[in-house]
Amino acid sequence: MSRFLFGVFTGVALMYVALHYHVVRGNEGFYLVPKLTHNLSEIYVDTRDFEADDWIEHQSVAAAIMQSNQTHLIGETALNPLQRSVQGIFTNLLPGQ
Repeated sequence: MSRFLFGVFTGVALMYVALHYHVVRGNEGFYLVPKLTHNLSEIYVDTRDFEADDWIEHQSVAAAIMQSNQTHLIGETALNPLQRSVQGIFTNLLPGQ
C-alpha cells in the first residue's frame, strides 16, 4: 500500500509542476519558469539553439520568462545569431585578417 501511495504522491507532484511551470533548458542548466496560464502546453523547452524565429513560435514561454525576470534565458540565445551576423559583416569587410 505504501508503494501505491508513493506513486500517487509522485504523480500529483509531477502534474502540479507540469501545470504550473515551464522547464527551460538554457546554456547554464535547467530553470523552472512559472507559467502565465495553467495548462499542459510547452512543459519542457530547450532554448540552447533558439533564434528569433523560435522565440516567435514559443511566445508563451518568452512572456513567462520576461514576467519572471529571467531574461538572461532569452538574452543568451538571442545574442548568438546576432554575434554571428556581426562577425560575418566584419569578416567580409576585413578579408585579410
